[in-house]
Amino acid sequence: MNRLKQNNFILGLAVGLLAPLPVYGFFYLLDFFLQKTGVWNGLQQAENIYLLSMIGNILLIRIYFVNLKLEKTAKGLLIITIALILLFFLLFF
Repeated sequence: MNRLKQNNFILGLAVGLLAPLPVYGFFYLLDFFLQKTGVWNGLQQAENIYLLSMIGNILLIRIYFVNLKLEKTAKGLLIITIALILLFFLLFF
């Protein structure tokens, strides 16, 4: 856990690439189970789940900038998050 509290730009890039994966998995499974139970019709498109997975990065940016004051790591996270959102718009719109 101490490795995640280093002020390192490369660490921010790595965390930014890996953080959306478990969040995507969570929202995908939540959507899947809610559809199977008939509670709702679902998010209808996989793009919506991809965009929701950016929530993890946004929360991590806040934690690294405000709480931990690790600016280099937070900047790496911010760059990856912006790149992923631009990739979203390039692929889906």
